[in-house]
Amino acid sequence: MGGIAEILDMGRRALTTHQRTISVVSHNIANVNTPGYSRQDTVYRTGRPTDGVIGTGVQMQQVRRIVDKFLEAQIVSEQSTFGRLGVEKSMLDRIEAVFRDGRDEGIDIAISEFFAAVNDLANNPSGVSERITLLERGDRMAKRFREASQNFQTLRQDADTEIRERIDEVNLLARRIADLNVQIRRVENDGEGAHDLRDERTRLLNELSEKIEIHVFNDESENFNVIVGRGGETAPLVMGERAVPLSLVLRPDDPGVVDIRGGVSSQTQITETIIGGKIGGLINLRDRLLPDFLNRIDKLSASVSHEFNLQHRMGFGLDASTGLDFFLPLNPTVSPSSMNTGTAAVNASVAPPPENIDGLDPPPTSEPLRFDPYELSFSGGQYTLRNLKTGTSLTTSDPEITFEGMLISVTESMAQGDRFDISFHKGSSGEMAVSLSDPNQIAASASTETLPGGNANALLFAQLQDKTVVALGDTLQGFYSSFVGDIGSRAQEATMHLSIEETTRERLNSMREEVQGVSLDEEMTRLIQFQRSYQASARMVTTADELFETVIGLKR
Repeated sequence: MGGIAEILDMGRRALTTHQRTISVVSHNIANVNTPGYSRQDTVYRTGRPTDGVIGTGVQMQQVRRIVDKFLEAQIVSEQSTFGRLGVEKSMLDRIEAVFRDGRDEGIDIAISEFFAAVNDLANNPSGVSERITLLERGDRMAKRFREASQNFQTLRQDADTEIRERIDEVNLLARRIADLNVQIRRVENDGEGAHDLRDERTRLLNELSEKIEIHVFNDESENFNVIVGRGGETAPLVMGERAVPLSLVLRPDDPGVVDIRGGVSSQTQITETIIGGKIGGLINLRDRLLPDFLNRIDKLSASVSHEFNLQHRMGFGLDASTGLDFFLPLNPTVSPSSMNTGTAAVNASVAPPPENIDGLDPPPTSEPLRFDPYELSFSGGQYTLRNLKTGTSLTTSDPEITFEGMLISVTESMAQGDRFDISFHKGSSGEMAVSLSDPNQIAASASTETLPGGNANALLFAQLQDKTVVALGDTLQGFYSSFVGDIGSRAQEATMHLSIEETTRERLNSMREEVQGVSLDEEMTRLIQFQRSYQASARMVTTADELFETVIGLKR
């Protein structure tokens, strides 16, 4: 009787084991199209023999999740790179569209048309139509610069807005990952497998990594902990069962732009340390590329205005007017540091030309402006004016400083450590406009004696098109062509890198599918295999029952 009971018990265990295995296989088949799902498998072990000789059948040891942790970590990392490259390519395509050179509407065309009108004026300096055309072409060129400036500002605002939106999404994902840590721990503490929850957590980590670069590590409780940032300035985003949201603060010296802070007290500044993910790409565009592009377009517009104005002031209009600006003059910006404690006010202007004591012809001119960023600081009773690009500087106790074509005047008193940032070109493209309204005031003549037919000054206007400008290190159009070429090169590079990254990501996902994905052919084969095993186990139970009947019949 004991032997038959053991057969019956083994059949019962086998039925239960194969039934659960069929359920696992069915679960795999049902999730064949579920993103991020990892195939599950059953692990069997033999039952321990009760008499030391014959075993007690089969038992299910565990249901395991087929996963390659190293491959999953690679995929999470690649998502970060893919997110950054995707947003950079998209934004660079929009930047290329700003210039519209392919549609005869760009700055390059406007500059060419403007100097074509200058040449027409030089050929007929007394012509009214040529003068009106020059004013119109100047106005059109200024409009193109203003549009480019506005477009860059809009792109930067769009990048900042998207950063705000992405941070909200990051915080939401962090909360969901922390919640999954809690659920996984509870389920597994009860002795069950939380495989589907682990798949969901991995999927969320991939989604999070595409938005912001993350680093993931496990703690002693097998919780996923997530940190963001690189180097010394990192911040936890998920700490076991707790999410630590990132916060946004307005940048004091850049109105409307936000910085990102993290950490338990939200005091760790991590904006500069976020490199990867969509947010890293947006930060790079907002804080580095777009300001650099805007700075270059400002330099170009300031050079056009300043160089043309310098020459225009030296000539005479048909009404004998002189000393007038053709474009609006430069409007230097002076920005005090938020940490200043003194009462000083700083004024910046173009340095006047030196006095022509020796009667030189042509007279001496001021040192050309360089259109670089400058800093004026005060320490030990001395003023120091420094070119932040080249590093050249001048230290003096005189509150009026002439340096690299600039005249800097300080009124009231600067305190120890006070600083002022000075720029002669910042915002120039957004403010560029023609100053003259009367075509008769266009100074084509070099002297009143040659009026109305003098064209000497107009010929000097025309030469500005091919003149190497000190501030640009190139001609006007040469600088612009190099600038646009750099943008195009960056856009092509971003496209190429994104294509490579897409290939890499597809390869990694394909490798993941080979290891962790569900194959319908394989699962159908396994389903038939365990169906047959279940049927055989049922037959074992039936046989044991028949044996019981036979034994009972022997006693009658």
